Amino acid sequence: MGIQENLEKLNFTKLEAQIYLALLGQEPMSAYQLAKKIEIARSSIYNALEHMLEKGMVEMTPSDTALYAAQPPEVILGKLHFEMTEAIRESEKQLKEYQRARRKDIHFVFKGFETFVFKTRALLKEARSQIYLNADFDLSCFREEFRALRDRHVRMVAFSFYDLDFGCEVEFYSHHRKQGGSHMPSRFMMVVDDQIALLADRGAGTGAWSGTVSNNELLIKILSEHIHNDIYLLKLKERYGREIYDDGLKLNTLFEIKQRGAIRNESDDIGPGQY
Repeated sequence: MGIQENLEKLNFTKLEAQIYLALLGQEPMSAYQLAKKIEIARSSIYNALEHMLEKGMVEMTPSDTALYAAQPPEVILGKLHFEMTEAIRESEKQLKEYQRARRKDIHFVFKGFETFVFKTRALLKEARSQIYLNADFDLSCFREEFRALRDRHVRMVAFSFYDLDFGCEVEFYSHHRKQGGSHMPSRFMMVVDDQIALLADRGAGTGAWSGTVSNNELLIKILSEHIHNDIYLLKLKERYGREIYDDGLKLNTLFEIKQRGAIRNESDDIGPGQY
């Protein structure tokens, strides 16, 4: 690609690029000399030179006959680089705000395990970047979707207190508990591309599954933090060879009491990552 074509990509008009190249490295010229050199009407040259002066592309030497000289390339390119960088930065900010303002709120609830499976499959198929996941039951029903995610190079970060079968290799963090006879599958949390979240569980009273799908930013952040914190605690346990908490950290809230009662048949002690 030639010099003139590159200048046109940098916001020069075709005529401005011709004028600038005609002046660059030469003695200052009058409008008449420029018009003659690039073979164009003087009226067009005057208008172009006026715009180029405003843009800082050329300099004018006042005299009986105005003479024009090209601004040094490093000055022009430095100015363009600064202006474009600022324009890109500001546009990125404005476009994100515009997108956020126009984004349709998604928030609906569903009931039933089959509906949960259908909704999860749909979100997995749409994933393009990363998935965070927390579950406590066999996920083989999503085996095909997990393999497709791997083939699309979508990163999947999964956590569970139990050994789970994903049907393919994923980035899996686990306490590797065995799902014994007393274990009742009860939870599933997922964040897709940091844009949409799915939360589902089995009702303690009815045993029926229900959940919600939402693009609420706070819910997405809460679920993301929860999954990350579970993994952080697991890594700390592996690093130091023991849990890094004790009873002094607990708050003795109704929530903690309820959680302790819910897992009293589990063989492992409760940790803050389960709350």
